[in-house]
Amino acid sequence: MKQTEVETELTVRQLAAVDPAYWAWYNRIQLQHGQFSFADHEYQREPMSYTGRRKCCLKATQGGFTEGEVLISLHGMIVGRYPLGVLYMFPTTDDIGEFSKSRFGPMISANHRTIGQYVRNTDTAALKQVGHANLFLRGARLNQKIEEDSRESSKLRGISVDRCVFDEYDLMDPDAVAKARGRVGHSTVKEEIFLSNPTLPDFGIDLIFRQSDQRHWFRRCGCGAFTCAELSFPECVHLYPKGESVDGKLGYIACSKCGKPVPVRDGEWVPQARENTEYMQGYRWSQLTSVYNDPAEILSDFNDPPEGNLADVYRLRLGLPYAATEDRLQESQVFGCCNDFLPSPSHPGPAAMGVDVGKTKHVIIGLRTGRDQYEVLRATTLTEWSDIHDLARRYNVRSAVIDIRPYEDSARAFQKQASYPVYLCEYSESMTSGPQYNPNTGVVKVNRTEIMDRTHRLVATEGMLRVPRLCEETKLLAQQLCGVAKYKEKNKRTGVIVYRYKSVGSVGDHLRHALGYFLLAASGGKVAQYRSAGSGQQRRAINNFHVGARR
Repeated sequence: MKQTEVETELTVRQLAAVDPAYWAWYNRIQLQHGQFSFADHEYQREPMSYTGRRKCCLKATQGGFTEGEVLISLHGMIVGRYPLGVLYMFPTTDDIGEFSKSRFGPMISANHRTIGQYVRNTDTAALKQVGHANLFLRGARLNQKIEEDSRESSKLRGISVDRCVFDEYDLMDPDAVAKARGRVGHSTVKEEIFLSNPTLPDFGIDLIFRQSDQRHWFRRCGCGAFTCAELSFPECVHLYPKGESVDGKLGYIACSKCGKPVPVRDGEWVPQARENTEYMQGYRWSQLTSVYNDPAEILSDFNDPPEGNLADVYRLRLGLPYAATEDRLQESQVFGCCNDFLPSPSHPGPAAMGVDVGKTKHVIIGLRTGRDQYEVLRATTLTEWSDIHDLARRYNVRSAVIDIRPYEDSARAFQKQASYPVYLCEYSESMTSGPQYNPNTGVVKVNRTEIMDRTHRLVATEGMLRVPRLCEETKLLAQQLCGVAKYKEKNKRTGVIVYRYKSVGSVGDHLRHALGYFLLAASGGKVAQYRSAGSGQQRRAINNFHVGARR
């Protein structure tokens, strides 16, 4: 063999050892749909070659990104990049077996020389030994309670890895994600990868993507201009003349400059927030950037969603989060409830109070001004229980509902010390009727979705709620009232569809919960009938909450 040939062969091996994308291509890795190739998947080249500390992908379905991350993980363990191993997280433990059987097993069998010979313990679905490293497959659910405000999973204990991959991040328990991210503490590599179809705006992968440099695929036209289908949809989709098609497609992505069809293959990823590149590279991909999808069909689904389901078109075809107007409050709706008065420092009452409990307590105090009409006097945050007692006295609070979790002992102590009836609220997903008050325990149970729906209607329906005029306190109230969104969830086993609310955004949703507790305290006589064990007298509240004069 000539010297130049030896040098070329060594260079190829070295490149395959450091570049997972080149490794997969050079070794002709066999996948379920055929041999690995970048043909018609040119957009995968950069994400697979990148091995920085953080990466995310906000994606539509059928883009190949999950398979790409599996190959990167296997490559890194085989060549020694991840000596501690890789933790691959799924939404549930059921997903582990499905992944192992449908993705991992076939890949081992079809690639014995390049992958299979390095794999041990293949009879264990949740743990594989690859080279000298371990591949841990875990579900993102925590079920062991350690403290009142902390949960743990034995499945994550004792694991140290170099890389964490969160597949379908939006469906995961946030606490489990936080625990898993701590598993790279002893690594010098510390890679974190987030993949998911988006669900709601300001939530999950959408929030993660905003922290990244937000890369989009820009196609290069023969005229020299660049076009990004994801950023210019729907205007970028043009239709061929009636009766004509190209490669079976009725539409195409048109160049933003000359209007001619611009192919998907010749393009590059361009960051929209370059200042974030050092922290995280992020990719947004939609089915518009796929040779297997007709842009005309995607446009048709967007204009006339199948079965009226626009959410799936956004999330699964366009790779965008979606929340219908009726599923999430807007800050403008809250500001539309503003009256002419600043938050009151005190009030003669009688007032009602709702408290969401955490290390910081979020408190709403207000009045019932009519049958289905309410007024918020204060929406504030406090740190000490004693401060809540003081605030309640200044507003002549005559009934209250307080979050029972996560500090039940402290909430019970407050309940006994109060000079007015206090109920502790416990959310229940299984309840199908209204709130259930137990005068023996001092606990009121309510369906979480039901009370969230009620607070949504309270804000969205004109004339039902008044809040203080625009100020910093009202701005925070508006942000947190809009900090949840309603979504549809289908049980994989039973097929039953339920509606739940998820926290979205980064500000929190504590005042939204406090508003619900306030409604429970202000809108019915049940709270007034509760007699605390710490009181020697029957406690009775006036429950019309009307005020003769506003100030």
